[in-house]
Amino acid sequence: MTGLEVMKLGQTVATKAATAWLRHRQARKERSASLIELAAAELSDPLQIHKLNHLVQNIGLQVAEHLSQTITQRFGALPDYEIQAALDAATDALDAAELSDDVLFATDANPDRLARYVRDRSPDQIRSAGLSAEAIPVYQLALDQACRLLVQVLRHLPAFPARALAEILTRMSNQSAQLEELLARIPRTGLHTPSAADRDGAFKATYLEYLSVYLDRLELLGLSAREQPRLALSTAYLSMTVSDNRPRSQPDLPERNWFGQPVDRCGTTRAEAAISTATRTLVRGEAGSGKTTLLDWLAVSAARSGFTAQLEQWNGCVPFPIRLRSFAGGPLPSPEQFVAHSCPMRAAEMPEGWVHRRLLDGTGLILVDGVDEVPANRRHDVHAWLRDLVVTFPDARVVVTARPAAVDEKWLVDEDFAAVTIEPMTQEDLREFVGRWHSAAAQARSLPCDRSELAEAEQRLVSQFECMPHLRTLGANPLLCAMLCALNLDHGAQLPRNRMELYARALTMLLEIRDSRRGIQGPLDAGQKRVLLRDIAWRLTLANRIELTKQKALEHVRRKLPSMPDVGQPADEVLDHLIERSGVLRQPVGGKVDFVHRLFQEYLAASEATEQGHIDTLVGHAHFDAWWDTIVMACGHAKKKQVDELLTDIVDRAEKEPRYARHLRLLAAACLETVADIDPVVHERIDSLIRQHLVPPRSVKETVSLAAIGHRVLRYLPSSLDDLSETAAAATVRAAALTANAEALTRLAGYASDRRTKVQLELVNGWDYFDPQRYAEEVLADAPLGGGWLIASATRLLPHVKALRHLTDLWISIDQAVPDLDILADLPALTTVFLQLEPKSVDLAPLTQHHGLAHLSLNSAARYTGLASLAELPNLETLRIFQQESFPDLDFVRALPAVEILGLGRMDAVVDYSPLDNLPKLANLWLWNSTTPETATGKPWPMVTSLRLIGNQHLDLRRVAELFPNLHDLWLYNSPVGSVEPLSALPLELLGIYGNQQAVDLAPLAGRMLTVGLSVDDEHLGLENLGPRVKLKYVE
Repeated sequence: MTGLEVMKLGQTVATKAATAWLRHRQARKERSASLIELAAAELSDPLQIHKLNHLVQNIGLQVAEHLSQTITQRFGALPDYEIQAALDAATDALDAAELSDDVLFATDANPDRLARYVRDRSPDQIRSAGLSAEAIPVYQLALDQACRLLVQVLRHLPAFPARALAEILTRMSNQSAQLEELLARIPRTGLHTPSAADRDGAFKATYLEYLSVYLDRLELLGLSAREQPRLALSTAYLSMTVSDNRPRSQPDLPERNWFGQPVDRCGTTRAEAAISTATRTLVRGEAGSGKTTLLDWLAVSAARSGFTAQLEQWNGCVPFPIRLRSFAGGPLPSPEQFVAHSCPMRAAEMPEGWVHRRLLDGTGLILVDGVDEVPANRRHDVHAWLRDLVVTFPDARVVVTARPAAVDEKWLVDEDFAAVTIEPMTQEDLREFVGRWHSAAAQARSLPCDRSELAEAEQRLVSQFECMPHLRTLGANPLLCAMLCALNLDHGAQLPRNRMELYARALTMLLEIRDSRRGIQGPLDAGQKRVLLRDIAWRLTLANRIELTKQKALEHVRRKLPSMPDVGQPADEVLDHLIERSGVLRQPVGGKVDFVHRLFQEYLAASEATEQGHIDTLVGHAHFDAWWDTIVMACGHAKKKQVDELLTDIVDRAEKEPRYARHLRLLAAACLETVADIDPVVHERIDSLIRQHLVPPRSVKETVSLAAIGHRVLRYLPSSLDDLSETAAAATVRAAALTANAEALTRLAGYASDRRTKVQLELVNGWDYFDPQRYAEEVLADAPLGGGWLIASATRLLPHVKALRHLTDLWISIDQAVPDLDILADLPALTTVFLQLEPKSVDLAPLTQHHGLAHLSLNSAARYTGLASLAELPNLETLRIFQQESFPDLDFVRALPAVEILGLGRMDAVVDYSPLDNLPKLANLWLWNSTTPETATGKPWPMVTSLRLIGNQHLDLRRVAELFPNLHDLWLYNSPVGSVEPLSALPLELLGIYGNQQAVDLAPLAGRMLTVGLSVDDEHLGLENLGPRVKLKYVE
């Protein structure tokens, strides 16, 4: 094959790229200019023009060399004249295509789409060139490769501002080698060749089907059951909360959340929302936080095109899961090895170049799990490998996971990765996780219990989470929560009232099972890890600290190693291994070390104390709150003689030190939870002090420690509350409810007739700890409910409120989004509703059956239909209704004359607020994303005394003052104003200005008697003139 034709094609690619590059910054009228005209317009120096020509020639040579190698390899046996004709045809087709900015934008700079565009511009190219059947594949491949190379060259050429081309040309002369390396990585296959792309669809279907089945499982660790259930990940998966550390533009302001805006928790959001905002994301999380589960869920959802909400745009992606632990000792995988790694049994069927095509066309989703599972000295290789991937395939989506100890949040910042950190589960997350886990278990082929017992097991576990804070804390980690679910399900591993077995199993799982099942070897065995971790935990506890410097930890390890003859590794290597692989010790920030859960520190410190015989030290610190759990667990680790000594000395201290007596007695009682063997005399002494000093509890706060005794506390509680104060009676109800024991239902039913408000409130709160139907029928059915009033905060309780015979005033306040208002059907005595709704259309018609409804707050729906239904609520006093689309008008409020508080959002499209004329009782008005209110009637609204305006970017304060002449308080959120002078005549007592986005002059308020709320980040003028009568309150 002669090189002339391939040189011509290469030069055409280079010229097209350079022309598009220069046109990008020209005025539209100049964008039809040629490369020569564009260069002359930018460059006056002949030397710089020569540099540009040299650059184009150099690019052309590199492209030609790449094309030549590709065509020689694929079509070396074809006669030269056939190849020449095909290359000429490809050159002509590319040359005929006008590659304007609009074309590049329309094709999304995608080589597949660009090649299709070029073909469409020259549909008769093959016929007019007279190509033979043998030459057509050459033409197809050459054109595909030319478009692929053209796109890569365009991406390589940097953007430049006006008058900077000469500078860019100087720099580009140093980047030839980089471009050559980039082009060398381009796969040498056609985008449409029959041997490859024609089989893409069939293989894609096979591959995705395999992943959707193979990865849709949740393996349970720590089970001793006969057969481990295989659970569906797609069912059990729970969205995790992540912190993204991005600055927030708005402070949390009072009473904003009813508008449906998510409350920022230190920059937290759901994992899917965070990942959806970036093409590349680094997810950091501690051991067991759900990193691998997240990636598996992403893979399964992509394989099934099952993404919704923020990730819906990811449907159509092809996932490539990469477990880095499989490459810990060898080379990292190239794209053509991705399928062999994730689907090895079908890898041989993959069409040539299939992975490359998916990565290049933007549908590839690379899921890289476990940077921490690669040795530290190889992580720079992983970094380089990831950089190579994103440079070569800039449109591919990439999600990478690692433990914080292995990499910091800036590890991939130069590669444009956003970094997020998985947070512990909230209490609501935990309840949801347990529910999904048991739903998945119902689908398992085998279970360690009868399938009919799942519902009871779920309720039992939820109840224990509620009444045992230590379990709730441990369960905030998804892996440990899953283990708790499994242990609870297996009758052979029933969750003990004693915490010791639970923590022992958790540590066994983290220190032994996880790495051994993954085939990861380390320098320490499980026993050696425990010895070192116990030592560090005890030293932290003695110092009353929960963290220490890494250097100090290294000193402790170095001091301990001489007593461990089988450990030959240096101290720094041992400590790094504990931090990275134990799953118990971590490095939360640079230079600091702590335990992933404080409970592990306390458990291990307690073990060390009993191993080393530090009973006197435990007794000496027994009055400190921070030592409570360490001492409780020391009783679980201790031998019988040590238990007797420890508890006797604690009780003796209680008798000698009145200042700490109650604390020490509660501690002694709490220790019974973990004690396995105790002298009967000591036991009787503690039993007596419980009866004499601890029961009934004096406050709700004390019930937590009593609950630690377990169901035994029921035997100490009185049968009647008559002789107790209201506070003590309420605490007694709470103590019984926290046991979550069936025996407690009888005792609570006996308390239900007590009419005192706090008692009734605790009886209602106890509903969450038991089966809702049984509790409603046995405990609450005849309870007076504090005057017939009840707040229901969970949808699962609503079907059972009909059993409450004295219910006259039902409030529903549910934070979790519900799909519609059908949950309100057939509810008696409904007067108040606070609901978050899913972002879709919601019909208000179900409200019409609740004529007693007085207060209604609905948030976050996309839109509401059936607004006329509100007219059938004659007692409606409060209406707060937020939708994501703007209301078109306010006609629906004309029929609501009883409304006193009205909140509406969004209001962008509303131009006439005259329907407010029909609300004579309206005193409090909220408007979100409104324009300055105007009215067709011209009438002001003197009845309104409180006004909140949120998100009004064009606010006319003078008009506001005219329409609302009697305002006592005015709140402006993200509604910029320059001066408050127009408000001077208003009888204001309270003014709030938050997120003002510009300097505001407050001097006109001088001498007034009012309170002004301000954002600390805003600029305020005239403060020095206000005088002492104006009180300022700042919020962040």
